[in-house]
Amino acid sequence: MSSHEEEDTVSPHDNTTSPQDPERGLSATRLGYFGILAETVGFLLVLFVGVRFLIAGGQPDFIAWISFAIAVVLLADLLRRIIRAMRRDRRARA
Repeated sequence: MSSHEEEDTVSPHDNTTSPQDPERGLSATRLGYFGILAETVGFLLVLFVGVRFLIAGGQPDFIAWISFAIAVVLLADLLRRIIRAMRRDRRARA
């Protein structure tokens, strides 16, 4: 058998560059659990900044409310990431 015939028997899955990995869409986040931790820290930081601006008398209150709005968006995304991570763990165990 020639080496050319052996090359023809290579499975298409061995030499593909397309992202057809079935586990690809199941990741909790692109950053994984580190992203959840980083977003938690970011949420707490933005919340702290909002409280500081709300408590300080000479600072404008609209900055505090904008910080709270950003914190709510971060919290919603954080909950989404946690739920996806929990679902992925349940699928991996099954």
